[in-house]
Amino acid sequence: MEDEILEDDPQRVALEEVIHILTPLREHRQTSAERRQRQAEDELRRDRECLAKARTAWIDERERQHEQREALAVEHVNQALKLTDVDRWHDRERSLLDQLSRLRQSIQQQTQAVEQQQQALQQAKQDAKAALRAVEKLACLAEAINDES
Repeated sequence: MEDEILEDDPQRVALEEVIHILTPLREHRQTSAERRQRQAEDELRRDRECLAKARTAWIDERERQHEQREALAVEHVNQALKLTDVDRWHDRERSLLDQLSRLRQSIQQQTQAVEQQQQALQQAKQDAKAALRAVEKLACLAEAINDES
């Protein structure tokens, strides 16, 4: 008799229908959230690789320039230079420093991109976790209804 009452209960039937409708939607939302999390992880990995390359390029360029400066200094030691030669040397120095400055700016931009992507990944993880919890709650509710039967 009690089973008949539970089966004929319109609220229970409506709840089962809602669960049946919501389950694939929430599973889809969970899958999408997990995919966004993986994409954010991939993007963070790529950003970190770019940052490492930018740092390596800056270090290599700095060392190359240091060697160039030493070679120029050795080449011109104890020599009188014309003003035009000094101006050319100065322009070359400025150009080298500008190149290092551009590389440093690139490193700063890449660092900011990594930080932003870390935040995006954190949000994606939270979204995926929330979507998983929603699916689990719905599964528990469905299980509880089935256990009552």
